[in-house]
Amino acid sequence: MKNTFRNYFRFNKRERNGVVVFLVIIGFLLLYLNTSRFFVEKEQVDFSKFDSAVAVFNQNLRNKELNEQAETTTDNKELISEFESTKIELFDFNPNELSINDWKRLGFSEKQIKTIKKYESKGGVFKKKEDLKKIYGISESQYQRVAPYIQIVEAKMQEKEINDVTLVFKNGKVESAETSFTSSKAKINLNTADSITLLSIKGIGPFFAKNIIKYRNLLGGFIAKEQLMEIWKIDKEKYDAIENYLTVDVSTVKKIKLNTCTVDELKHPYLKWNQINGIINYRQKHGKFKTIDEIKNTDLVDEETLRKIAPYLVIE
Repeated sequence: MKNTFRNYFRFNKRERNGVVVFLVIIGFLLLYLNTSRFFVEKEQVDFSKFDSAVAVFNQNLRNKELNEQAETTTDNKELISEFESTKIELFDFNPNELSINDWKRLGFSEKQIKTIKKYESKGGVFKKKEDLKKIYGISESQYQRVAPYIQIVEAKMQEKEINDVTLVFKNGKVESAETSFTSSKAKINLNTADSITLLSIKGIGPFFAKNIIKYRNLLGGFIAKEQLMEIWKIDKEKYDAIENYLTVDVSTVKKIKLNTCTVDELKHPYLKWNQINGIINYRQKHGKFKTIDEIKNTDLVDEETLRKIAPYLVIE
């Protein structure tokens, strides 16, 4: 056992020389580390630009915080000032007859009032007080505040009521008169009514009257009242509200002569450009059409299109 431990700590000559060299190297390294500062000039790093940039960043950050605080304070002051300067008055009112100033008295903003007036200009009508909630920008709390004061008088149609008369002025004179419809028996012919006549219907404003006449001209006349729902912004709800006032006289509908019409004359909302060309080309190759149904032979006109366009075509 003693000899075993002695073998671990016994060095031959070569190993002793290696240990000596190793110790000498360590000694030189220690000496160099302790004395090199006297012989080697340490490089100086300039942190002034970095410090300056940090200072600018911190200053900008402080300025931003101060500006945000100032803006918040200003906004709060403006809101408080606006709130204090606006005296809300609550009174019974009909939203269908309210002026801009009265809307302001109720506490509505100019933006909200503008939205309401735009809704009215397009034929919008408040039929019940809950309709006011449909206006974009009006909150539930705002509606609840004025709801008890909303008074909407629903006009009941009586068959024996006398129709009001709307006078039409031209060149300073009363030139014609149009009936304002309060009776369920009175009907407006969609194919002959002008814009003034259409405006006499509750629920039709200038926007809808203009679009109805424009679409009627494109069609060549209405063949059914339901075609009104093909007009932009006239949905089922709007159609149901006005259809009882309307009638259609198809005798005035403009017909297209299928065997003699040109491409331009065949233009119609129910026909696409390729269908029009297909019909004209088929007629040129196969001769005149004997029936309107033959336009399906072009392979471009389906049953639905035929059903819609057929009332506007005639064979001679």
